[in-house]
Amino acid sequence: MIFTEQYPELAAKAAENAYRELHLNCAESVFMALLTGCGEECPLSLLKAAGGFGGGMGGAGCTCGALSGSVMAAGYLFGRTSSTGEAPELCGQVAKKLHDAFRDIHHATCCRVLHHGLKLGTPEQKDSCALRTGQTAKLAARIIMEAAKGKDDAPAIS
Repeated sequence: MIFTEQYPELAAKAAENAYRELHLNCAESVFMALLTGCGEECPLSLLKAAGGFGGGMGGAGCTCGALSGSVMAAGYLFGRTSSTGEAPELCGQVAKKLHDAFRDIHHATCCRVLHHGLKLGTPEQKDSCALRTGQTAKLAARIIMEAAKGKDDAPAIS
C-alpha cells in the first residue's frame, strides 16, 4: 500500500466518478476509491460489504453512507491482523477522527439531515450526494495519510 501526495485528490475524483458513472452508492464509492487510491484491490466480495450503507443505511436516512464507507476503509487499512484479541487502537482513533471531522464540516452525520428535505432518488439529491461523496473521500484520504505517517508499520508514503 502506497500513499502519494495526490491520494486525497485522486480519491475524491474516483469516488465522485464511481457514484455518478458507475452508479455505486455513496458508501461503496468512497470505500472503493480509498482502497484503490493507495494501491489496494477492492474485489466485489469486499465491495459488497459496503452495499447496505448507502442512503444512510439502506435508505433509512441514518449515518451518511460516504462517512460509513470511509470508516470501512479505515478498518480495512488499520484494523485487526488476527481474528482474535483486541482491535488495534489506531483503527478506532481514525474512525472517530473521520466522524468528528465530517460532523465539523457538515454539522451533522445523518443522511436525512444532510439532505435538507431533498427526496431520495431525485436529481438534486443525487447531485448533492455525488459532491459529498467526493468531499468525504478527500477528507478521509487526508486523515488516513496522517494516521499512516504515525504508525510504526505504516504503509509507505511517497
